Amino acid sequence: MSFFAKLAGSDSDSSSSSGSDSEESILSGDEGVLQDKKLAAAKKGGKSSNNKGSMFLRSDDDDDSDESSDEDDEEELSDSDDDRQAAANKFLMGADSSDEESEEEDKTVVLSAKDKRFAEMEAAIHNIQNAVKNSDWVLASTELDKVFRFISRHQLTIVASPIPAAGHIPPQFLDILVTLDADVTKTLAAEKSASKKMAPGKAKALNGIKQTLKKKSKEFETWLKTYNEDPAAYAAAYDAANAAPTAPKPVKKAAAATADGQAESADFMTIGKGGKTLNLTADGILKTLKEVFEQRGRKNTDRAETIKILSKLLEVSETTYQKLRVLLALVPARLDYSQNLISIPHDSWVSCLHELDQLVSLLLSNPDYVVQETVADFDGDELAEREPKTVNGKTERVAVAGSLISLLESLDNEFVKTLQHTDAHEKGTDYIERLREEAPLYVLVTKAQTLFEREGSSESTTRAVMRRLEHVYAKPDIIIDHFENAVEKASAGQKKSAGTLIHDLSVSIYQSDAPVLRARAILFHIFNHAMHGRYHQARDLLLMSHLQDTIQHADVTTQILYNRAIMQLGLAAFRHGFIPECQTILAEMFSTMRQKELLAQSVQRYNVQLSPEQELVEKRRLLPFHMHLNVELLEAAYLTSCMLIEIPLLASVDTEEQRRRVTSKTFKRLLDLADRQAFMGPPENTRDHIIKASKALQAGEWEKARDLILSIKVWQLLDNVSDVKDVLAKKIQEEGLRTYLFTYSSYYASLSLSHLSATFSLSTQTITSIISRMIYTDELPASLDQIDGVVIFHRVEQSEVQRLAQQLADRTANMLDQNEKTLDIKLGQQGQGGGGAGGQEQRGGAGGAGGEGGAGGRGNGERRGGARGSYRGRGGGRGRGGFNSGLGTGVGGRRVAAQ
Repeated sequence: MSFFAKLAGSDSDSSSSSGSDSEESILSGDEGVLQDKKLAAAKKGGKSSNNKGSMFLRSDDDDDSDESSDEDDEEELSDSDDDRQAAANKFLMGADSSDEESEEEDKTVVLSAKDKRFAEMEAAIHNIQNAVKNSDWVLASTELDKVFRFISRHQLTIVASPIPAAGHIPPQFLDILVTLDADVTKTLAAEKSASKKMAPGKAKALNGIKQTLKKKSKEFETWLKTYNEDPAAYAAAYDAANAAPTAPKPVKKAAAATADGQAESADFMTIGKGGKTLNLTADGILKTLKEVFEQRGRKNTDRAETIKILSKLLEVSETTYQKLRVLLALVPARLDYSQNLISIPHDSWVSCLHELDQLVSLLLSNPDYVVQETVADFDGDELAEREPKTVNGKTERVAVAGSLISLLESLDNEFVKTLQHTDAHEKGTDYIERLREEAPLYVLVTKAQTLFEREGSSESTTRAVMRRLEHVYAKPDIIIDHFENAVEKASAGQKKSAGTLIHDLSVSIYQSDAPVLRARAILFHIFNHAMHGRYHQARDLLLMSHLQDTIQHADVTTQILYNRAIMQLGLAAFRHGFIPECQTILAEMFSTMRQKELLAQSVQRYNVQLSPEQELVEKRRLLPFHMHLNVELLEAAYLTSCMLIEIPLLASVDTEEQRRRVTSKTFKRLLDLADRQAFMGPPENTRDHIIKASKALQAGEWEKARDLILSIKVWQLLDNVSDVKDVLAKKIQEEGLRTYLFTYSSYYASLSLSHLSATFSLSTQTITSIISRMIYTDELPASLDQIDGVVIFHRVEQSEVQRLAQQLADRTANMLDQNEKTLDIKLGQQGQGGGGAGGQEQRGGAGGAGGEGGAGGRGNGERRGGARGSYRGRGGGRGRGGFNSGLGTGVGGRRVAAQ
């Protein structure tokens, strides 16, 4: 039978010894303790049990009475189904139990909030005493915190009095401080002499209790002193002080507004967290602000409630000083709201933007007030209203503590973070909506710049100009004009054209003392020049700045800007048809597989395992989506440049040494992959178009190569796409001619210029110019007969021995150059006279060309100083100008003798 049925009395064997044993086992352990607690609570409440136990916990008298009436109960239950159902319903939720409810109503005791707090304190003190007896210092520490929280709330509800024994601090609290301090001291003394150490958790809790008691003893030193002198007298004074009801604290009769914006009646005041009264009126603004500042930064501070209070204070502010103080507290409070979030909510950011704009506008319209990071202390009450004063005919300005530039930069950073964590590819328009707020933010930055210029703050002005430049350097002129129209409409400054604006902002930063800001301004200027196609201006500015020499020592943000500027510069060269320059500029970036990472457009993933902290740092550096450079467009420009340079070069090479002249390993690898494929289908992406065009150009099919290149869709992203396509078509024609001449010159004795002109759709003058340049640079062994209009090829046949000898000579010359460079580095371009060394005879190298060098002498295991001479010594060593000595090779070039 179930446990509940036994308790209902339906089992006739409940009076047996086995039933008693079962019930005793049930009442053992924790439930026995529960019974004791319930009986103690009933006794404390002044209610007698009336010889009735709990429904589950029955006393021995109940067992005797149940045993005596067991048979009668069994008869009644068997005769009446209704009674059986009523007995069972005792254990069903929602069943009819009017008698039980009436009994519980009799036991209900309604306590006031004060009595509840004191009951909690007494329970915590009782738990501390038990924990000390059981040496459970962890529990004692937890309960002690509860006691201190009680006393903190209790102090807020009492009226301050200078008399310590006027009923402020309960004697139970002081008693537990005294006794617990004695127990902790005794335990620590015993711990030192004991051989077995306490568990680490208990030892830590014990030391924590000791430190807490030491701190609180100083706080309640006056009360503890009075209590220790005579505990009984203190307790009597406390009871006497709390016997009569205290007079209610007078309340301001004027209706005050709450933080939620609702008006209160005249008999109530706003109570904030912790029981503190909040005066949300114009008279109590500064006092309330002080209380808010005291709570800021604490662990359990409710930031949302703080923002509500400050917003209401802003509404009731009347004077300029009050508005400035509230705004300087409200804006940081909103920005701090995102401490545990990725970014602050968008509506909160918009409110912060409007409030900071209100603050800057207020300062612009009131020159007698200034916000400074360091403010001198005022004489008198710190809660007094501040107003400008006139002394000796001069107006003394009112300084308010704060940092406008820090707030402006934090607001701008939050805007970037909002864009970073908004998906620009989703179907909604959230990213566009966020991006629309950039115009009012730009207007605010311009206003702040005007304010800083008026105040003469050069550092703040430079930082504001840098923020303004960051918003416009990578934008088209039409968007910059829109921003400037908004500035003019808001009366924040005079409208400037796009080109003039970037130049003026950059030049103003060039004059600052911050090298990091100057470097970034130069990179912004280079990027803007290159974006608008001003390649030569951008190139000259980069070369004059020498940033390429020191950029590896710059911070990560500056390096990202440098990479972006270089990529934009390479694209500008491509748009003007400067193919070699484009290939040279973009080669370093595309020699890696990390283009997006180096441009801060994706997180580093290539062969690197990042920790969560490192990944978070990388994500914070990412640029918003609208600032990204199109990597596919950059790759198309780079590979097309490689095609126009490398394909003629590959057609002209016959030797291994010439094959090493191929500069782009990336492009060469793509060509090799295409050669290994048995079948190449139609081109599907940009790379396929360029590779197929390269194969067509190698075969002399320049029309096919041109059509493949011009059909790439990514060219549509360029501003002057038609001009770029015209330049590409002309370049493909010219490089097709050069490739044809390199490939098939060995099969012809001569070629007609008119035939080449018809084949490649170029004028005879252009054909003549290209061939003349190839002959002049020794690329093509031929001569030009302009009378007959033909180009005559000169075959240079080499035997295998001649070819190998030529290779050996080239390699020997390269080895000698490398040895000289190594010695220059090792010896610092200085040397001493020397000769042959070692256990065999060698002829030392001789110097001489262009100056006096040392001639090595014979040596058999020893070195001799070189004699001065002005000739080239045996061994083929090459002398250096000046007095360099001992640079040369041994007989036959076997080794380099250097000393």
